[in-house]
Amino acid sequence: MLVKSFPLLTFLRFLCRIKGYMRKSCGGSVPRRLAAALLPLLLLLAGCRPAPPDTEQPPDSSIPAEELRGVWVSYLDLAPLLADADPATAARALDGVMDTVRDRGLNTVFFHVRSHSDALYPSAVYPAAAVAAPLLAAGFDPLGYAVEAAHQRGLTLHAWINPYRIGEAPPTGDAPTHFQKGDTWYYAPSDPAARRLVLTGVREILDTYAVDGIHFDDYFYPAGMAPEGETFESVPVGGDITVWRQTQVDALISAVYGLSHSRGRPFGVSPMAAIERNRTEAYADVTRWMAQPGYIDYICPQLYTGFEHQTQPFTDLLDRWIALPRRDGVRLYGGLALYKAGLADDPYAGTGRGEWAEQDDIIARQVTALQEQTDGFALFRYAQLTDPAAQNEMENLRVLLTAD
Repeated sequence: MLVKSFPLLTFLRFLCRIKGYMRKSCGGSVPRRLAAALLPLLLLLAGCRPAPPDTEQPPDSSIPAEELRGVWVSYLDLAPLLADADPATAARALDGVMDTVRDRGLNTVFFHVRSHSDALYPSAVYPAAAVAAPLLAAGFDPLGYAVEAAHQRGLTLHAWINPYRIGEAPPTGDAPTHFQKGDTWYYAPSDPAARRLVLTGVREILDTYAVDGIHFDDYFYPAGMAPEGETFESVPVGGDITVWRQTQVDALISAVYGLSHSRGRPFGVSPMAAIERNRTEAYADVTRWMAQPGYIDYICPQLYTGFEHQTQPFTDLLDRWIALPRRDGVRLYGGLALYKAGLADDPYAGTGRGEWAEQDDIIARQVTALQEQTDGFALFRYAQLTDPAAQNEMENLRVLLTAD
């Protein structure tokens, strides 16, 4: 049936009548979901096409203008702090984490809430992480406490999620398509049910906690995917499997971006340092995400090499990322390998394999380079903030960050 568009004045009167009826029927308020559902129909009747999301406008999210000085608090850091802890002990441990982050001159925590399709908080979507289960049973919420502890100290906290990784055992029950590579199981990025699962988990976090953002790292497709396609994949005949797999990951990244923005929070990714490996092994098209609207608010490549690395020195990696086209509003940060501080032998660095043992100002010099050309940095990982082997590096970084 064709519907003729009616004049604007008639449409506005009609809209007001609908609004008045809905207020009377709904106790004085218009349900948002119902209003959102009616809006496209009303626009159609008015002879208008609903406009697509204006992703070129400044995002609804809010990234502080100050330099990002972050640290990843990994599940590897949290396990020894929370294992066998009662709620009071766990609270003291998380307070200690946030005190340390603040005292080291940092301002942002990437807090690992889901490392293996589990949850460090009470969830109706994912099973509890093993380290958190006893605390959750005792009524203590590690994520909820961490968010409050961070904010009390003026820190921002982003919920860090590995979207596809499951762990060494497959999921139970009616789970989305999953597969094994090496010793680890993963959800199939091409299964819409897997995408819905991840999105539902992100929505649960955004709607329950005052996290300051959502963060993914580099776990997308695992290495070793069959170049001709896996048995569970339905690649179109004659299609380019690289592009097809990238499209599956793109769909999730775009959906999480939209969901995060609908809740006023930013979304970012921390991929591998090697740009082409991201695109052809993890099937994460970071060049698209940086250049086109609707994917990310920031990107933080893991620039985990020293200045003297024989084949991939830090400066070369940084220059490659800076040279990539980046749309307005996308922040570029650098992930730094604090975990290598004092390392006696960096085996893949070639002639630079002894650099981390011989020098103790690598991180400070890398931060200086980032301050000149990017929007901030993040350190991997929290344990090294207090590791004796990293204290000379941390002291040199402190001097830099506190300089006038």
